[in-house]
Amino acid sequence: MVDTVSVFTIVTAIIIAGFLSELFFKKTGVPIFIFLILLGIVIGPILNLLPRTSLLPALGVFAELTLLMVLFYGGMDTSFGAILKGGGRTFVQVTVYVFGSTAAIAVVVSFLTRWDPLSSLIFASMVGGETTAAVVIPLSRSLKLPEITVAFITLESVMNAIFSIILFFAFVGIYQTGSANLVDTVSKIAANFSVGIVVGAVLSVGWVFILNRFQQRKYTYVLTLGLVFGTYVISSDVGGSGELSVLIFGIILGNYQLINRLTNRAISMDALRQRLGLFQEEISFLMETLFFVFLGLTFQINTSSIIANLGLGVGIVLVLVLFRTAATTISTAGSELAQNRREIILMCAQGLVPATLAVTAVNLGLPHANSFVNIVTYVIILTNLIAAAGAVWRLRSQKSSFREFMAGLDYSYGMR
Repeated sequence: MVDTVSVFTIVTAIIIAGFLSELFFKKTGVPIFIFLILLGIVIGPILNLLPRTSLLPALGVFAELTLLMVLFYGGMDTSFGAILKGGGRTFVQVTVYVFGSTAAIAVVVSFLTRWDPLSSLIFASMVGGETTAAVVIPLSRSLKLPEITVAFITLESVMNAIFSIILFFAFVGIYQTGSANLVDTVSKIAANFSVGIVVGAVLSVGWVFILNRFQQRKYTYVLTLGLVFGTYVISSDVGGSGELSVLIFGIILGNYQLINRLTNRAISMDALRQRLGLFQEEISFLMETLFFVFLGLTFQINTSSIIANLGLGVGIVLVLVLFRTAATTISTAGSELAQNRREIILMCAQGLVPATLAVTAVNLGLPHANSFVNIVTYVIILTNLIAAAGAVWRLRSQKSSFREFMAGLDYSYGMR
């Protein structure tokens, strides 16, 4: 049993580590989540300061809460025009990447581990094509990518999360019931998208009108956050994607000027919108920091299987990169997105969804569930390392271009 003082001491250390890691990220472009996962591994499995068994039941809920905070903030900070430009191409990207990599990973895992095909598919649906909003959204913005590229990456992270979650529970349903229904799976995907968009749009438009009248009052952020959670609950209850509804809610709130154009009103909430954005950025950062440390806390160190699991993780990542390259090449062909194709490919960092689904598998008592958690953690670390390498490459190329530009100015000035 861990006493209260020890818990608060550990949380203090985690928050400070998160802040310092963020400073390091600003200097190097290396995502902070790699260090946070490693910190969790040190605190949990190595030093055994916090017990794994007491964290597993709560980690799934905490991961979902973190995801909602990141999606809401990402939506508020995304241009609606950029979404319209890249929406169709995003769907192509997600379809090729998620379904292609899921099928390939299931084959690879089944061959290497001798798991049964259904267990292999359940595992593959966790890591097949996911890119976590908690990493790729802030990372793409910090790298000063074009707005259309940021919107493409943001939408992709939401859509592939929906696909992965639906595929996971479809395969789990087959395991629990012993029957498969392809038509039912496809209809669930369509319903999730359509209902999620409608619920998020209706509630957010209504909230903009209400918020405009009460924007001078206190606690508007807390009330807005409550409605964000309510949007998730309502959408989920009526068969939609709660995550997509929250993203739509954030997009419309962040682009509330669209309502003025459609209704000929004069709503003005720029100051409130900026204040909400600042609060949400802080909350999202705190949630992400704690979550990734908690993920490291649940890691199991098994010396007899560490090499095998790491090797399997490397193989899975290679499959992911292969299919991500193919998907990005197809989806960006003939568009302005093609100029950032390499950056999009390298934005393959995984995190919240695979971790949440792996923990869910443990709570459901699925076969090989503990192995799922360990291998997923390796995949998360490795894909974040790739994203980090891509970020460093991008930052260095930007600095190099800037130096060449300045050198050219100096040369031109000297010639005058």
